[in-house]
Amino acid sequence: MISRLIVRVALGVAAGVAVVITLITIQPPAWIVLLVGSMVLAGLYIHVRKNSRFDPLDPRFGSCIPPPPRQRDQ
Repeated sequence: MISRLIVRVALGVAAGVAVVITLITIQPPAWIVLLVGSMVLAGLYIHVRKNSRFDPLDPRFGSCIPPPPRQRDQ
């Protein structure tokens, strides 16, 4: 289990270094870097949220927004 995690982290770091070196070498326009960077961050966010046990609606985490008060019928 730990060895798989170490391999994943090492591959992720290697991929990140390869992407940075490629971007420095190619020197694409800034809008392409922003577009690709935004997509990568969105993908990373989705991946982390899918693999997380955190539930923002679970009161044990203390981050719940209380429901709005109901208006009583008269």
